[in-house]
Amino acid sequence: MKDDIIIRQPGDKEFEEVKKYIEDFWLDNETMLKEQFRIILFKNKLVGFGRIRKNKDATELCSLGIIKEMRLKGLGKAMVKGLLSEVKKDVFVVCVIPDFFRKAGFIEVTEYPISIQKKVNLCTTHYHVGEPYKVLVYKS
Repeated sequence: MKDDIIIRQPGDKEFEEVKKYIEDFWLDNETMLKEQFRIILFKNKLVGFGRIRKNKDATELCSLGIIKEMRLKGLGKAMVKGLLSEVKKDVFVVCVIPDFFRKAGFIEVTEYPISIQKKVNLCTTHYHVGEPYKVLVYKS
């Protein structure tokens, strides 16, 4: 399966597809720039995406998604690993799946930069998913 996986920046058409998935999955769609994103292709088909957003006071992994029929196959883990490999700073994530991120080396924190607090506020007011949001950090 690893030989069939490619992670790279999306083209324009692929980025439009990513935007649609982000809406469908109720993910963070604030200030999306194509260059922030990476996509994961399996057998040349877009099956997932994620982005690294650099705020003034923190770097954040966000808008991570894998299409439903391809979940639980290690693609999310590969996407996170690919995104983290491009960053040489601590990376924060605001999520409802903390166990997934813990397996990738993130640790839960209760103190974090202002931009991450703003993200928590955004998520809890705009993205009601029925599960509590947690903040985790990956220490570089």
